[in-house]
Amino acid sequence: VYSSMSPSSTPTICVENVALGKLTEQSSNYQPGTGFSDVAVDGNTDGVYDNGSVTHTYTSSKDPWWSVDLENGYLIESIAVWNRNAYSERLADFVLTISRDGVDVYTYTYLGIPAGGGTANEIKLSQPVTGDKVKIQIFGEERILSLAEVQVFAFCGSEITPSPTSSPSIEASSTPSIAVSSTPSVYSSMSPSSTPTICVEN
Repeated sequence: VYSSMSPSSTPTICVENVALGKLTEQSSNYQPGTGFSDVAVDGNTDGVYDNGSVTHTYTSSKDPWWSVDLENGYLIESIAVWNRNAYSERLADFVLTISRDGVDVYTYTYLGIPAGGGTANEIKLSQPVTGDKVKIQIFGEERILSLAEVQVFAFCGSEITPSPTSSPSIEASSTPSIAVSSTPSVYSSMSPSSTPTICVEN
C-alpha cells in the first residue's frame, strides 16, 4: 500500500469503497420498479426517494434488513450510512453487522435518528476487521427500512480471495513450499511525528 518516502514525508493511508456495485439483497420490496436493494450501492447518495436512489422495504414489516455481499474478504476501516431525507426517523436505532464466512465479527448499534439530507453517518471501527458481508437491520413491528447509500471503506490492497478447496500433491523432490500469511500487511512504520492522511477512493 505504501511507497518508500523520506523521513520528513507524510504517509498516505489509502482506503476504497468496496461495496460499490456489489450484490445486495433486502428482506422485502416496497413495490415493483422502485426501492430495490441495489440502489444503496450505486454511488448516488441522493436521499430523495422520488429520485430513484433510495431503498424501501415493504410497508410495516417486522425486523427488516438490507445486506451487501463484498464477494471477498477486506480489511474494513469504516462504514458510511446515508439516510433518506424525508422520514429519516425510520432508520432510528439501526444495527450494523460485519461478518466473514457467515460468522459475525463486528456489531454496532446506532442509537437515535441518523442524519439525513445528504449527510454521511460515519461508523469508524476502533480496530479494523476483515469481513465479506455487511448487514443493516432495524428491529420491531411495522418498521420500514430505507437507505440512500452504504459505503464500506477498506484498506487498498487488503482483498483476501477464498482459499482453494483442494491442493495438488507435491512429490518429495519438488520445490519446498513457502508459508504466506493470509492477512496482507497494511501499515508501514512511520516516525512518531508523522500525521497520516486518508485518501478515499469511491
